[in-house]
Amino acid sequence: MQDLPNPLFLLLLILAGLASCGNCCVKLAPGHTEVGSLMKIKSALDPVNKRLSSWAAKGKPCGGTFVGVACNEHGRVVNISLQGKGLTGKLTSDMAELRCLSGLYLHYNSLSGGIPVAIAQLTELTDLYLNLNDLTGTIPPEIGNMASLQVLQLSHNQLTGSIPSSMGSLKNLNVLNLESNKLTGPIPSSLGNLHSLKRLHLGSNQLSGQIPDTLANSASLQALDVQNNNLSGVVPPSEPIVFTNHSHPSKSSFFLFLF
Repeated sequence: MQDLPNPLFLLLLILAGLASCGNCCVKLAPGHTEVGSLMKIKSALDPVNKRLSSWAAKGKPCGGTFVGVACNEHGRVVNISLQGKGLTGKLTSDMAELRCLSGLYLHYNSLSGGIPVAIAQLTELTDLYLNLNDLTGTIPPEIGNMASLQVLQLSHNQLTGSIPSSMGSLKNLNVLNLESNKLTGPIPSSLGNLHSLKRLHLGSNQLSGQIPDTLANSASLQALDVQNNNLSGVVPPSEPIVFTNHSHPSKSSFFLFLF
């Protein structure tokens, strides 16, 4: 008779499988839904209940009754698209409860307050659009833990403080737009470690210091906008480099906006 597997060994196998799976975004246990989380988010984004009246406690988010909400095949919320809805509330840490969220589009609104640190718990998020609002405060360094991010749009807000060096850990980032805020301090050299980054927009802030060599020598970067800042020094050498205001760079050219 063969010996039964060691229970501890089986437990380790199960834990290893869960770790490799991540949160898997599978169906919730019977009786559990994400409606409660969505209702808390609604209260924060639309405190006067004028824009998100379709979000109801007895509604079905995956049945089309929640405007701007999309789900995956397992009934988990994966997308919230509420751009240009006239929202006047604030962001909330309750968003972190939607662990399968891959797209969050809240641009072109009038949201105020800060960016919650808890938003960094959305590790499946690929697109985060918070631009064109009235957000204040600093950029949470914890955003550097959002390994799936491909597009981060925070432009045209009232954000202050420095650019977190932890953003250099966002290895899948293609677009980073921080223009038209009140950001200060130097441009982190760690941004040059983003080998997937194609467009970096830092214009119209209060940044100082020099442009890091790591950015000028980036093989992936196609456009770098640093105009209207307090930068000093000379532009680091890079080949090829073209000084232009052209908005559609070719694959063979690096475009630098300085003025």
